[in-house]
Amino acid sequence: MAKLKENVEGILCAKCDKEMRLVSIPQYEFEEGLPLHHVQGYKCQTCAQLFFTEEQAKEMEMRTDELKEYAFGFQRKVTISGRSLVVGIPAELAEHIHLKPGTPVKILPISNDGFLVRKV
Repeated sequence: MAKLKENVEGILCAKCDKEMRLVSIPQYEFEEGLPLHHVQGYKCQTCAQLFFTEEQAKEMEMRTDELKEYAFGFQRKVTISGRSLVVGIPAELAEHIHLKPGTPVKILPISNDGFLVRKV
């Protein structure tokens, strides 16, 4: 990515040296496969080149990290085993966190909507 230049009027395009305009980009992939919506950035009115300030890039990185958290999710139904409710842990998730049968875990409520299962 080319370096932005600033002058008294605003940010200049590093490619064609024309003033850039702050725009809201409807959809932009900071990381491939993880689209972000309504991203703020600078667009050259002449060559249509996009540029982002360091602050804008950090915001996109944070939003992408949030998407990653939810992208590796699984949906399961709660079942019954004896007097306990049971949720199956998908093999892919167990492998990802190195969870094996017999591993002790602790279940912690984090809100009225959920809980956290952590290896002990």
